[in-house]
Amino acid sequence: MSAESTSSQSLRVADGDHPEASAALRRNERYLREFIEDLSICPYARMCREQQRLYRAVFLQTQPTPQSVAEHVLSLEPLSQFEIGLLIFPNFAPSLQANQTGSQSVGESHQFERFVTEARNHYGKLRRGVPGFFLVAFHPAMPMNLANPDVAVRFMRRSPDPTIQLVRPEVIDSVRNPHHNRDDLSATIAERGLQAVSSIGPDKIAQRLSEIHRDERSTKND
Repeated sequence: MSAESTSSQSLRVADGDHPEASAALRRNERYLREFIEDLSICPYARMCREQQRLYRAVFLQTQPTPQSVAEHVLSLEPLSQFEIGLLIFPNFAPSLQANQTGSQSVGESHQFERFVTEARNHYGKLRRGVPGFFLVAFHPAMPMNLANPDVAVRFMRRSPDPTIQLVRPEVIDSVRNPHHNRDDLSATIAERGLQAVSSIGPDKIAQRLSEIHRDERSTKND
C-alpha cells in the first residue's frame, strides 16, 4: 500500500487518475444512478448530479483524523456551486485502539459512524455558528433493519465505500414543502425509500448493493 494510503494525519484528495480513486468514483456513480436515483430514494439526487452541483472526492488514507476532515469540510463552504458533497474513503479502517475497545471487525459501520460524529463535532467547533454543511455517514455495512422508516433510512445509506455526505441546509429548505419542517422532509424521504425497497425486495436490493461494493475492488480492500 502506498504512503498516501497509510497516512494517518494529513487529508489529501487523491488524483482522479489513481486506480483506486477512479474505481471508487465509478462505484459511487453506480450507487447513485442504480440505487438512489432509479429508486427515487432522494428527490434531489439526479438534478444535483446532472447540474454539476455535486462535489466528490476520494481520500486513500486508512486512518484520516476527524480534525482533518473538519478542516476540509470548512474549506468547501466558499465553493457555492456545490450543494451536496461526497467524501469517499475506500481504505478507511478503525484504529488499533478502536478495535481493542470495540468490535474486531474492521468493516462494521459503527466505527465509521463514530468517526463521522467526531468529525462533525470538530467541524462545529471550527465554525462556531450555523453549520455550512450537515455531515452524514454512509457505509457498505449499514444494517438492513426495515422495521420502520426511521431505522430503514440507514439501509439506504449502504454506499459501496465509507462515505461522508455533506448537505447544505438551504438545499433541504429548497426541496421541502414550505408548510413542513426539515424533519417532515426526512420522514417523507425515509418512507418513500422503504416503500421502494419493499416493492422490489430487500434481499434483491442488498445483493445489488453488495455487487456494486465488490466492483473493481482488489482483495486487500474487500
